[in-house]
Amino acid sequence: MSTEFGTGQATGDAGDAVAMDATREAMAAISADEPDFCQVFCSPAYDYEAVLWGARSVIGSEAEIVGCSSSGEFTEAGAGDGTVTVGVVSSDSLQFFSSISTKLSADPERCLFEAVHDLPSDTDPAVDGYPHRTVINLHDGMAGIGNKVTKLTEQYLDGEDTTVVGGSAGDDLQLQQTHVFRNGRVETDAVVLVLIASEEPLPVTVNHGHEPISEAMTVTRADGSTVYELDGRPAFEAWRDAIREDAMETYGIDVDELEAGSDDLVMLLGRYELGIESEPETESGGLTSRIKSFIERKLISTKGYNIRWPGQTTDTQGPLDFAVTVSEGTELRVTHSNKPDQVSAVRTAAENATSELDGGAAGGFVYDCACRAMILGDDFDEAVDAIQDTVDAPFAGFETYGEVCSADDDYTGYHNTASVILLFPE
Repeated sequence: MSTEFGTGQATGDAGDAVAMDATREAMAAISADEPDFCQVFCSPAYDYEAVLWGARSVIGSEAEIVGCSSSGEFTEAGAGDGTVTVGVVSSDSLQFFSSISTKLSADPERCLFEAVHDLPSDTDPAVDGYPHRTVINLHDGMAGIGNKVTKLTEQYLDGEDTTVVGGSAGDDLQLQQTHVFRNGRVETDAVVLVLIASEEPLPVTVNHGHEPISEAMTVTRADGSTVYELDGRPAFEAWRDAIREDAMETYGIDVDELEAGSDDLVMLLGRYELGIESEPETESGGLTSRIKSFIERKLISTKGYNIRWPGQTTDTQGPLDFAVTVSEGTELRVTHSNKPDQVSAVRTAAENATSELDGGAAGGFVYDCACRAMILGDDFDEAVDAIQDTVDAPFAGFETYGEVCSADDDYTGYHNTASVILLFPE
């Protein structure tokens, strides 16, 4: 049994032609006339329908094509700017099935329930002989409920021992509108799921590179993604006090002189993010039984922090604004990360993934946060090189507005400023 994986990346003026170039490059790495699966990561510079048409015209009529808009794309060859990036998989040990569901913001429970139940169940003859399950979750990054989307996906898959992986769609940091794709369909406010049924388990890992620098604080007043108070104090004030000494020592910045909307404020919000230590039960029925089971078996370490980016904050007084909901009662700490930490984190994620393989990797997909790209800046290719040096196989990835990974027992399933790696065995 064998799996082949190919990647391609292209730029240009017309979405269909660019997609054709990227897909032809990817197809050159596999021997099959048509792949089984194709994932497309696309800059909002292109017309998405044209991009999907171009990819389909190259790969043929049978393969599942999914993907999303992004805030940066990369392959093992390096990062691109305003590209269409394609990864294709051909395998006789994997089966791929996809679904799409809309109106995510208005009714996330219905949306995720429909998306999950449009996939084959464990008893479906189509997956007979493929006992292992991995689900890719791509969803609207502007919905602001990535943590809820992830928990609902896990909840509706509960009992099927399925790993969930993926990310929130981006839009080149315009923060206006993001899209997901399935075959010829392009939707916003939607979720796409891909069920990968495999003969062997697929390695999936996550790492974030942040370390706590403060004592634990509790969210005492919040509304949606806006946190007004930490331990009864204005949230920005508590965050500023927590980073004051480290910001001066590390960056030479006096946090008491920060100006609203300044470059220094944007930079510090990306370097000093919040690490969630514990969360209260969710409105959608509390922690999923999968996560409760991890806790009961003591598989979730108290040392694991889910990172939350307060980068929507524009003022230096009052609240902190996040990209996703942060509930009252959440316990968190201020954390810090720099460029070397981020490169080391993705290398560790790649090492953990490859360590789960009996042999080599055919290739993989990487879901990597746009916040990491902001921290790394022009050095982002160092992170790409760290993956390639470790995995030694082709991979395609995009910069997300949030990452999904339910495989690592140190964390719950939704992340910011993290690297998630999915590998396919040879």
